[in-house]
Amino acid sequence: MHSHMKYINKRMLHVFMNGLFTVLFLSGCDDKQQDVSASISSEQAHIRNAQCYAPPKVPANIQNGTYPFWSSSSARNNIQNLQNKLSEIEKSQDKTLVYYSLAIIIQADKTTEIVSKETFIPQEALLQVAALNSLIAKAQECYKAAPSSDNASLIRYSFLLDSASQYSNLVAERIQRQQSHVAYSEGEKAQIGGMTEWMVKGSAGRVIRAYNRVVSSFNDLS
Repeated sequence: MHSHMKYINKRMLHVFMNGLFTVLFLSGCDDKQQDVSASISSEQAHIRNAQCYAPPKVPANIQNGTYPFWSSSSARNNIQNLQNKLSEIEKSQDKTLVYYSLAIIIQADKTTEIVSKETFIPQEALLQVAALNSLIAKAQECYKAAPSSDNASLIRYSFLLDSASQYSNLVAERIQRQQSHVAYSEGEKAQIGGMTEWMVKGSAGRVIRAYNRVVSSFNDLS
């Protein structure tokens, strides 16, 4: 997109992901979870809850540049790497809130890559948004079912889910403008490519700004 925009450096992501999973688990979403039984001491229960709420973190290198910042081949490799790590989480932990949080980041990236283009196929973008909304809904179920022993962690997850929902709404706004072939007004044209492009409804800059907020919220989980 435009040089003033900020983007997540995918080369940093896969480096982080290799050291991410020392048993991250946030329970409360599926039938395979194990509750702290009455036979477990309060100290043991505290330790288990602490492990439950160990959140992931993506050390993002935010830089200016066009979208995508990386080459097409690097983008494919990094997405595949993240998807592999997602599979590892599912195998070791099942589909927990940690799982869906990472899945949201991956799906938001795919969606942003499409709608950040000057022109795109609305139907293709709608499929990506539908997939994103499904992940958000499942993450919300996990969030509601999670034990409340660590409210601070849950609050951070709520911020992520809120930013993801807002992002989804702005993507839908951009798709609608593309479908309706709504041209930019003279005033809007003056903003496109500038620092205030995010204020233009249905603009790529507006979506990308929301995407960066999702990434920022994900980083704030720890």
